[in-house]
Amino acid sequence: MPGFRQGNRRADRDTFDKPTGKSKPQQRPRQKQPERKQLNEPQTQSPSQDEDGPIDFSTPIPISLQQLLLDVFKTALLTQSSISATDGSADSEEPAPLDVKSLIQTIKSHLYQRDFDAAFADADSDLLRAYALRWSASRALGYAGIFKGVLGWMRNGDETSVKPLRKMGEDSNTRVVCLGGGAGAEIVALAGAWRDLGLEIDVDSLSKSAAEVSISDQKIESAEEDQSNEAEKTAKVETKSSSLSIAAVDIADWSSVVERLSKTIISSDVPFPSTSRHKPPLLARSETLDVSFRRADLLALGEQELKDVVLGQTVQESSSLLVTLMFTLNELFSTSMPKATGFLLRLTEILSPGAILLVVDSPGSYSSVKLGKNKDGELQERKYPMKFLLDHALISVAEGKWERVYTQDSKWWRREASRLRYEVGEGAGLEDMRFQVHIYQRI
Repeated sequence: MPGFRQGNRRADRDTFDKPTGKSKPQQRPRQKQPERKQLNEPQTQSPSQDEDGPIDFSTPIPISLQQLLLDVFKTALLTQSSISATDGSADSEEPAPLDVKSLIQTIKSHLYQRDFDAAFADADSDLLRAYALRWSASRALGYAGIFKGVLGWMRNGDETSVKPLRKMGEDSNTRVVCLGGGAGAEIVALAGAWRDLGLEIDVDSLSKSAAEVSISDQKIESAEEDQSNEAEKTAKVETKSSSLSIAAVDIADWSSVVERLSKTIISSDVPFPSTSRHKPPLLARSETLDVSFRRADLLALGEQELKDVVLGQTVQESSSLLVTLMFTLNELFSTSMPKATGFLLRLTEILSPGAILLVVDSPGSYSSVKLGKNKDGELQERKYPMKFLLDHALISVAEGKWERVYTQDSKWWRREASRLRYEVGEGAGLEDMRFQVHIYQRI
């Protein structure tokens, strides 16, 4: 989302790209760019090649937990009043629902006219909430499975690959920096993955919930039983000092959306079926979750500002660090290839060995480079795959500083529509998500 420059996003049903707003141009002093190697012709990529890697994305989070993520979005964003008390309880007055249908039509109109400032950078809170209800909720379900795989690997390590220097869950803080993550999909998905991995589960509540499940519900939930039992075992040995810190950065003012979702994640007042194995709150201990939001244009940040964004005010020695660019990087390249490359190189210098970079984007994403005019005066352009540009910056230019842990050019997350309920207004249904995913580790 807009924690970078969101130049040309669109709400596309197949690629499920997330639209964004572009910041207004500003005069800035020219910064010295790191020396770059020659940008060679991109090699032909297999559209479905999956390189061997240690990360398992085969197991999604359980359906009942997916439903809880949807209910968090609905409770947090659909009504005018929100869960706002310090203890996470709901407001007492009767809330008025958003006119979701009308707001979504307005967003689509702005996007059709490519007026991204109106759709995002200059949008009011109601418009941004409608966007999050329409697009972020589906994304959160798909992201949760991705985060489960990545966080699980960060926690356990793998003997066949470079392991993160510090494992999660061992008296440590896990910091996740979501560059372009203001619309909330990453925040809710991370909370869901954190719970499913057993890093944040109220064991007594879970045991009580399991006892309440009827025979018929047990049959429905049987496919999820092994996962839940394993999570409960993990929770029993959980270290109380482990915590999750999420920093979202975006170019539009998503502060209201982030605040509402953050409070709802730890609230027990989210309506949910009493027979479900996974009940609210999504995360039971509020002291283990810290969520912050910063409005900023990534391509405009200086080195010190970027360092503050990524590392925060206080960086613990025991922290594990994950930086995400979810449907964001290709727009950075589309806005300015030199600036986006420079941004990745500055990020490289800021991150310490062991940090993980997760990039998710539309499959087949290309960015154009203007090469000047030919002899007939026609503007020449060349298109490069986003994956090629990413490898060029991290593997070629920043040689010896990154190792590619995992890459795949095309994957699908498909919703189970018949088992999920999400009634937030006309035009705000759930969608499948097709994406490419690339994971690197700073070495």
